[in-house]
Amino acid sequence: MAHIGIVVSDLEKAVAHWTEVLGLAESPQIMVGTGHPEKPTLYHGEPTNGQVRLAFFNLENIQIELLSPHGEGENEWSVFLREHGNGVHHIAFFVKGLGEIYVDRLKERGIGIAQQGGWDGGEYLYTNTRGDLGVALELLEDFNRK
Repeated sequence: MAHIGIVVSDLEKAVAHWTEVLGLAESPQIMVGTGHPEKPTLYHGEPTNGQVRLAFFNLENIQIELLSPHGEGENEWSVFLREHGNGVHHIAFFVKGLGEIYVDRLKERGIGIAQQGGWDGGEYLYTNTRGDLGVALELLEDFNRK
């Protein structure tokens, strides 16, 4: 497992609270995730300008990702927040061959892709599994991960 993703409305407040609850001396850096020109963000197959602000807590046995929608455009994070409020959005797993292997496997099993995109070193997708599994799955391919 790569991490658990939690969508929040107020990222600064959530980061401060998680930092306190976990007893950490320092809070993680807040970053902005934007679409990549070669791997643009697609929400249900359509381009979106939606962005996300995020922070990662790298703990001994798990990574917690806090996400907050940012910018204009519909995306997984903004829709989740509007429909469910703050909460666990996804469980993420590292994979190899995301586009070559996993997209076809998902289609064969009747699992849709809710959102996909990339960054300089990799790509991701979220599945439409909330109804069946109670949570979205995120498949991550980090091209630099061995």
